[in-house]
Amino acid sequence: MTERHDPSPAQRYLRSAGQALLAQPRWLAWLAPLAWAAMLFLLSTYSGPADDRPVFPLQGFIWNFAHPVLFGLLALLVIPVAPRRALGQHQWTAMTGIGALWTVLLVTLYGFTDELHQSTVPGRDASLLDVCSDGVGAAAVVAVVLYLGRPDANSRGLRIRFLGWLGACIAVAGLATGWDVLHGEGLWPF
Repeated sequence: MTERHDPSPAQRYLRSAGQALLAQPRWLAWLAPLAWAAMLFLLSTYSGPADDRPVFPLQGFIWNFAHPVLFGLLALLVIPVAPRRALGQHQWTAMTGIGALWTVLLVTLYGFTDELHQSTVPGRDASLLDVCSDGVGAAAVVAVVLYLGRPDANSRGLRIRFLGWLGACIAVAGLATGWDVLHGEGLWPF
């Protein structure tokens, strides 16, 4: 017999946020990720600072940590496009493992094209480590969303996943920052 777990306040809040995203029809759900992708493109069109020296301590890390956050949000906005299923009295994503993989790949590919675009902007550089950060952020969000949809989801499991993926995002942002400090411009093959 499976033990029923009452959702924690964090689970209830996150599920409510997810259900708000899923309240729109699937065909309309494409508008939010397309608008966010356009915003990311617009952000990458701005020239970088004339001087590469950080304005404040940890500035480089914060900029690198923004990648998993911004592209994780893109993944979150893509999820409502997936098929849906009942979760109690509400809907939740019925995304499968293949759908999750496609979501992460789609967001990471967009991150790659954004870096290609950024490489053409004066004062900006491109980095494969930024693309990796984008993918880690997308994977983190997808993993947490899929866990929240499980009937056996509990606050401990949510905390483990959230902290584990937060650690992965911090690690990849730290790697990108370390590369920039030690080697200058971003790691890019061309």
